[in-house]
Amino acid sequence: MTRTLVIDSTGFGLRGAVLDGGRLIELLDVDSHGDAVTDTLFAARVDKVDKPLAAAFVEIGAAERAFLAAKDARAVAGVEERLPVDRLLHEGQKLIVQGVREPVEGKGSRVTSDIKLFGFGLILRPMSRGVEVPVRLPERQREALARRGQTLFGEAGVTLRRAAASLDDEALRREHAALSQRWAQIEREARDARRPGRLAADEPALERLLRRAAEMAPERIAVADHALALATERLVEQRLAGSGVAVERLTGHGPAFEQTPVAAELELALGRDVPLEGGGRLRIEETAACVAIDVDGGNRAALDADLAAAAEVARQVRLRNLGGTIVVDFIDLPTRPQRQRLEEALKKAFRDDPQPVQLYPMSPLGLVQLSRPRRGRTLAALLARPCASCLGSGRQPSLRAVAEQLLARMRQNPPVTRLAAAPDLARYLQTEAAVAWAGLGAAPAVEIDAGLPAGAWTIR
Repeated sequence: MTRTLVIDSTGFGLRGAVLDGGRLIELLDVDSHGDAVTDTLFAARVDKVDKPLAAAFVEIGAAERAFLAAKDARAVAGVEERLPVDRLLHEGQKLIVQGVREPVEGKGSRVTSDIKLFGFGLILRPMSRGVEVPVRLPERQREALARRGQTLFGEAGVTLRRAAASLDDEALRREHAALSQRWAQIEREARDARRPGRLAADEPALERLLRRAAEMAPERIAVADHALALATERLVEQRLAGSGVAVERLTGHGPAFEQTPVAAELELALGRDVPLEGGGRLRIEETAACVAIDVDGGNRAALDADLAAAAEVARQVRLRNLGGTIVVDFIDLPTRPQRQRLEEALKKAFRDDPQPVQLYPMSPLGLVQLSRPRRGRTLAALLARPCASCLGSGRQPSLRAVAEQLLARMRQNPPVTRLAAAPDLARYLQTEAAVAWAGLGAAPAVEIDAGLPAGAWTIR
């Protein structure tokens, strides 16, 4: 099947959607500004070292202190062995950290001192040594890639990515030099920083998006905006020459997501129920303790329904960016061979997931437990929020999603001169969305209308 990367502007940055044969498999958000923590670099300061917790709390310029586990502090201390956290860090210490996990339910974000600067063909690990290669490659390819990396970079901290195999030595050397230069800029910026906060020396949003998407080997990139299409073509020529990736300018009306299956797929991915091909459905419930997924076979044979569900469970977990403990209630299978077949199908379905997924054997009651790292925000946390009217399981668009729709409307003609917004949306536009709103140039003043429903706006 053809894989297509669809790119749209959000007003906050760029969003990419990867379609595999018309089905959405992953959403990639790259903000030029905003509050995302994952992969972002920060000038940080150790606020408290907690020996019983084997961790430290560090200030990164956010409302909540970030959590730095002892194992994630070894890099800045220059050691590999396990040591008590108070031998790795001290209160008041300045350091550079990188976001690993977003804050959730009152808990601060998680960060690491083991910095990774990502390129198309390699990852620079300035705080560590040695060449690494992807573990999922066949053994012969891994060995050949490792030898090549050691020849090119010696004992420098470098991880060669899958795409390195299609790049020549000179391209890899240029990328290593560019990432090394960027690291030097980051160190200077952090050294001169007067207070903890985000570091500006980051890669451009489009480059970051294409670099992340390149791991999924898209054959086609679809863009609606003319300027964005031109920039994408230039970057593909510079960084993905010879890859065969074609850039297509969409000529229909509206954003790229609306001109492709992405918008409809996103709507489905924000709901609780997901239909299965051939009949039946999944019901997905995100709770504080775990993610619960129920399989309804719709009168199909149990094994047939479970095998269809296995593939869809893997797609939905990746697309929704679900993490932590995930429990799937499959239809009971009476024989051990059937259960083994389902377990093998699940392993195969999760094989291409970018996060390591731990699968546990099916219980006698048909329950399968999965464990997947929490990385970044879930799709629901980004684009939806609990309904303000019923306070139940219903959802409505998040303030971020509403602001994106409003920013898109502001860029259209005729220009808007008077705008009223509900109090919660007005506050969001003045705070989290302030930079994006200011980027409109002649943006209208926002009038607060307490009579509007939560998250609503109207043109006057």
